[in-house]
Order: sequence, then C-alpha cells, then structure tokens
Amino acid sequence: MSAFFEKLKKLSFLSLPLCFLSFVLLDYSFRYFYDFVSDTDLFAWQPLWFTLCWSLLMTALIALLPRLIRRIVMLVVQVFFCALVLVHAGMYSVFWNFFSFSSLAFAGDGAAFFSWEYIKIRKLLIIFVVLSLLLMIAAVLLAPKYEKGKKWWILRIAACVVMVGSGIAINCIHHSFDLPEDSFVFDTYYSGNTKEEIYADFTNSLECLPMTGLYQYTFRNFCVSYGIGLPTVKTVELDLFYNNRADKISGDNAMTGAFADKNLIMIMLESIDTYMLQKEYMPNLWALQENGIHFENHYTPLYLSAGTFNTEFMTLTGMIPPTYGFNGSGYARNAFPLALPNLFRNAGYSANTFHPSYPEIYNRGEIHANLGMESYNCFEDMGMVTFQLDTEMLNAYDQMVSDDPFFTYVITYSGHGPYTDYMGVIGNVHYDEAAKAVAQTGISSDDEDTMEQYIRAVSHAMETDDFIGQLMEKLEADGHIDDTVLVLYTDHYGKYLTDEEFIKEVKGVTAENSEDLYKTPFIIYAEGIDPQTISKCTSSIDIVPTLVNLFDLDADRKYYVGDDIFGDVGGMVMFPDYSWFNGEYTVAESEYVTDEETLKLAADWKKRVNMSMKSMINDYFRTYK
Repeated sequence: MSAFFEKLKKLSFLSLPLCFLSFVLLDYSFRYFYDFVSDTDLFAWQPLWFTLCWSLLMTALIALLPRLIRRIVMLVVQVFFCALVLVHAGMYSVFWNFFSFSSLAFAGDGAAFFSWEYIKIRKLLIIFVVLSLLLMIAAVLLAPKYEKGKKWWILRIAACVVMVGSGIAINCIHHSFDLPEDSFVFDTYYSGNTKEEIYADFTNSLECLPMTGLYQYTFRNFCVSYGIGLPTVKTVELDLFYNNRADKISGDNAMTGAFADKNLIMIMLESIDTYMLQKEYMPNLWALQENGIHFENHYTPLYLSAGTFNTEFMTLTGMIPPTYGFNGSGYARNAFPLALPNLFRNAGYSANTFHPSYPEIYNRGEIHANLGMESYNCFEDMGMVTFQLDTEMLNAYDQMVSDDPFFTYVITYSGHGPYTDYMGVIGNVHYDEAAKAVAQTGISSDDEDTMEQYIRAVSHAMETDDFIGQLMEKLEADGHIDDTVLVLYTDHYGKYLTDEEFIKEVKGVTAENSEDLYKTPFIIYAEGIDPQTISKCTSSIDIVPTLVNLFDLDADRKYYVGDDIFGDVGGMVMFPDYSWFNGEYTVAESEYVTDEETLKLAADWKKRVNMSMKSMINDYFRTYK
C-alpha cells in the first residue's frame, strides 16, 4: 500500500490540471448537450473564455489552500456544480427553462407537487457529469502536501497571479456585453433583442446560460436574482412613467360598468389546456364558452417557474412578478391597493379564496390576506374528504355565495399532473369515460405511455368539468345565476404531459406559430349575455384592467401593465424573453417589421413589463391614495 501512495506522490503535479480539466469538462459537456436551446455557437469566444477564466480562478484559489481544506473545497465545489447541472437539466425537462436562483422562493412549495416522473435527463449527460466528478476525485487523491523547505511559494505566487489575471479577464469579458452609450434597454425599439440587451437584463436563462457558460451564469444569476449591483429605479422615474402612461390607456367604452353591482366568481383552472376544451371532454365548460364571451387568442406567459402562482398573482393584481432582485416575502408585505380583492372590498363586496391546498403552499394564506381577501379556505375548511377532487369543493358552496355582494376566487386542483397512477385518485374516477371520449376524437400516439397520459389528462379535466357543471346547477337553483358573473381562465398550458412534441401536436403548434403553446382558455359568462368571440390577442395581464372596467371599480388603470380588452388599445402579448405577438407578427419575424407604430408599441410594452417589476421591488404603491 505504501508503494501505491509513493507512486501517487510522483503524480501529484497532475492534481491542479485535473481540477481545472474537471471544471472545463463539466461546463462544455453541459452546453454541448443543450446547444439546441440557443443561437449561441458552442465555440463562441465569450462563453469559452468565461469558462476558462472561471476554471483558472477557482483552480488558483484552491491551490492556495492547505491540503485538507483544499481537498474538501475541491469536492464541495465540484459536487455543487455537478448537482447544479443536473438541476438545470431536470428543470428544462419540466419547465423548458434552466434553473434561476429567483426560483428558490417557490422551491419548497413546488416540492409539494414534485414527481420524478416529470424528470428526463439524457443518460450521456449523466455519464459526463460523473466523469467530471471522477476527475475531481483523482485531483483530490493526488493533492500534494505543501512541505516546509520546498519551493511551494513559487506555486502560491503563480496562483495569485493567475487569480488576478483571471479576475481581470472575466471583468473585461463582462464589459464586452455593455450596451452602446446611446441606448436604453427599456426604451429601445424591439429589434430581436441583441445579446447585449439579453445580458443586461439576464432573465432569459435559455439564452444567458449558453451565452456565458455555467460559471459566469451562476455568479451573475445569483447577483441579478438578489438585486446585487443592479441599478435602481427612483420613485420619480416611476412617477414619470405612470403619468406618461395616462394618455395611453383606453377610456370608457360600451362594456364599461356592464357588470356593475353583480357578484363575481373567478375560477383559475389548473392545467386546463385548449386541447381539453372540447364538447366530448368538457361539455360544461364548452357550453359556457359557446354561450359567453370567448377569448380565442388568449395566452398565459410564464414569468415565474411557479406557473400557477405566476398567473394567480398577475390576474389578481394586474402586475407582473419580478424575475430578479425581489424577496419572496414582499408578496405578503408590500402594498397592493389596486389588487382585485382590495378593490371589491372597497366597493362593499366580501372577498374570499377557495383552494384545496394548504395556505402555506406559496404562502397563499398571508399573500391573499395582503391582497385584500377576508379568508383563505383550504380543503379542511371546505369539508373535503378527498382534497384532489374539485367536485368536493362544492361542500363549501354556501360559503362561496352570499345574499350580499361577493367576490369569490376559486383555484381548481384536479387538472394537476402527473397523469399517471400516482394521481389515480383523480384519474381513475372518469378513466373509462375519458378513454371512450378520446377514441371518439381520433387522437392517437404510437407511444403507449404518451397515450395513457393523454387519456388520464382528459380524465382529470372531466373532474374539473363536473365541478363547473354542479356549480352552475347550484347557482341556477338558488337564483344566483342571474346576478353572478363567472370568469374562467387557466394558470398555464397542460405541461404535465411529458411528451413535449405530443403537446404541440394536439395543440397544432408548429415552428410558424410557436407562441400558441401558451394559448389557453379564457371565458366570461353571465346569464343573458350575447355570445361573442373576441379575436383580439389577450394575456393574463389584461384580465384585471378588463374586470375593473366591466365592474366599474374605482381604480386608475394607468397603473396596470395590461389593457382593458374591450378598449381601443392593447392586443399584444409580451413573453418573458421580450418576444411579442400581436396576431400578425412574432419575434421570429420581427426583423421584417417596418411599421413604426408596431415597433413603438413593442418598446412601450417592454418598458411596462420592467416598470411593473421595478414598482414591486420598490414597493411603489405603499403611498398610493
């Protein structure tokens, strides 16, 4: 054994090179396997040099440490980055985005709905991750002890020089992304978003990670997520922005006050996608769509990886949740005087939330109270025996309605995935009926597992539809159908089908209409209303100002990001990467857009998104009167 360790000592000079190689291999292999997500070339100089310099910097820092500490740091750092690569890959398989530190605010809540069945990581990537870890273990085993009397001080001086040089190089590469002096990110016309704009904003993980490499992305994403070193927006700038916006919102129109003094039941449907909303699958929701106001071009952009909370927050406040520099506790602490619950309460309504999950999930109990809700009712409060079945929420029907004006907010649950035996409590209830309905529609897949998931997805949707049907029966039975408006929309597209290409196939999504992946149902129903289909492009952020107009609530609509759908402005959807869609142009076609008004509108939307986030970060509405 002693002979073996003597041989290892002779190879000790390989320790630091192996450490460096381990770092480089991990980054390069990860970017190689996900090269398809971005236009950044795999051998682009900026990510390549970022990775080389960060690898040199970390290796040089490690070289300065005593052997025991050096070995521990080597393993800890590389295990962290190996785990991070697998987290990136896992998140992409579920959310089609890479990990961001800003997502940690919802990590614990997301774990409540986690299933390993969502995760799909290429085996070859795992092999390379393990290989990079083995290289680091070899570096640890070969790590020499700095004995007195030997000229290790030369190595230490060299390490210091490398650290300083690498740090300077990283800073220079960082500044190579600087925007031109005459440009302002929030004001520039949309031009396909240059890499400088993407880097300055640093919220588009699919572009930023390939563009900077694993290590620079991790460092900068951490800083951006927690607001470290970011420029601030002064209150006077926000004042100026909102004052200028006053002339850009629509005024009163034919739908102003159309539902004044009526009650509102607002239902956010969990994962109910457009492919589910057909007569064979969801006859009750389909009937409301046919006899109400159907918004056929409605989209749900996902600014947060917590998709349900993302849309929930947007459709209750009319604001866009910050994707960077914001402490999650701000949702329960900041002032939201223009949130729907507060507005309805000010108008003399009661306001209450009903959702099976515990109030601790996404901290809804505190957040909804902060938005103006009087109570948050979970499955225990509603007397549900099986919390996963939407129909059991109707045990609390008498709490949902009142003889006095009421605003009731309902979040369904049964549409949630995964669509497997894991959620059999939901999926088995309507399974036979779903299988028959799917056979009638003729939708099929050569993959048996995908087809099984699809049938179960339909089965989940049928449970939600039964809830809607029974709710309508109760409203009709007690006469509330005549004085109550129903607003139904979806939190996010049906992403729990694990075959992404199959989702696109059943939704009719192609490279030419890629934005339609995010198209979801949105319906407004009131007894006696003239049925109509609205073709104007709408998104989650338009719902609040539209309801403010319909119910004639006391709010200045210039403070909302979106527009009243029935007004003479709007009609544009802005996605988190600042790509946009107005029914005619998409981001992929933006280079061909020459219409000055369209370009101005895109620039205005981009600024509205960012200023909404800045307003939350600054708690701007704390002084609103």
